[in-house]
Amino acid sequence: MKNIYNEILELNRGKGAGVLVTVVQKTGSGPADSGAKMLVYPDGSILGTVGGGTIEKLAIKKAREIFKTGNNYLEEFTMNESAGDGTPTGMLCGGKATLFFEYFAPKNHIYIFGAGHIGSALVYHLNKLDYFVTVIDDRKEVLEKISGADEKILSSFETVLSDKDVVENSYIIIATYKHKYDSLILKRIYKSDWNPKYIGMVSSRRKQKIIIDDLKSEVKNANMEQCFIPVGLDIGGSSPDEIALSIIAEIQAVRYGKSGGYLRDNN
Repeated sequence: MKNIYNEILELNRGKGAGVLVTVVQKTGSGPADSGAKMLVYPDGSILGTVGGGTIEKLAIKKAREIFKTGNNYLEEFTMNESAGDGTPTGMLCGGKATLFFEYFAPKNHIYIFGAGHIGSALVYHLNKLDYFVTVIDDRKEVLEKISGADEKILSSFETVLSDKDVVENSYIIIATYKHKYDSLILKRIYKSDWNPKYIGMVSSRRKQKIIIDDLKSEVKNANMEQCFIPVGLDIGGSSPDEIALSIIAEIQAVRYGKSGGYLRDNN
């Protein structure tokens, strides 16, 4: 069973979107006890309760509106025949309750397949940016050396994420230690409903052709618009840190709809 406080912690880390509804004040009679909490998710599902009944239905409706605005909100609800200054609920308990709606915005998600030198450098440099970073590898000893990731998953590349919801419009970087795994992951992405915003693979030019031809032999009419092979902007350098910087620069350019060119040339 999910614990609401654990879920709040996960939302605070940026793993997903949610609205936390808290009863901050209650006067008179009614089901909404002061301090009661309810999490509302984008699909309308909830965890916890602010008392049930009409007030909870109105709270869920208000929370779902907040997903569009991203603004926190304070609202008073009346639970008596006379609406007074608050939002009427139609309830006849006789009390009032003030609810605070707190929005938790999801971070942009980055999935890094491969915890080797480049994967480690990516995590290090991404640590100061507003991304939720998941690193995936099938080598326990390599994965354990990674520090700074929001999430580390030890799993085979063939099955990883098959039992998890992959965040849509995420950024995926493929940098495993074997060509066959790179190809396997790319095909898994294109055969899935993950719908990433960006796919980047560490690759040579020769490997690029082999990988893409292999993909198109299985996935007809594969849309390569969001796929970057080889990955990264052409800024020079060959060390893991330099490669990581070129990849992050490319991700930033995609994220903000920029070309990645020189600023001095923008008039």
